Amino acid sequence: MPDPETNGLRTLRSEGPTFNTTALRSTKAGLLALGIVSFALATFGPWFNLLLGYGLMVASMAAAVAGIWWADRSAHEVHRNRVLTNGFYAKSGAVLSVVALMLSAYYTGFLLFILVFWPLWFIALLLTWAFHRAWVESDVGSEVRA
Repeated sequence: MPDPETNGLRTLRSEGPTFNTTALRSTKAGLLALGIVSFALATFGPWFNLLLGYGLMVASMAAAVAGIWWADRSAHEVHRNRVLTNGFYAKSGAVLSVVALMLSAYYTGFLLFILVFWPLWFIALLLTWAFHRAWVESDVGSEVRA
């Protein structure tokens, strides 16, 4: 039986960057959120149901938040592992998710709630950002995997 090493036959491995599936998941969530918003807007008409409209908008907000979370997670994965690529998919997922979140917030009246209580939201955003930076810089993920 011939030895594959002697004939120069080896398994081929890609030495290029690997695809980041979390970035693609972010884009899918952003598209889903925008699709749910579009479907909710399509329900405005003679057979409009308020409960259905609000339910679809809340589902769109949930998908948009998941898309933003996955885009952020993808960006941090790239910093930990330089072989991964995220580029276009993470950015497009974040943009689609933010657009869907803003549309949903506008049509549910949540945007007005945010604008009225903006000082509280601003403080909550600053605290969330501080905790997020502390979490990222502590590199808890490597401790959990070990």
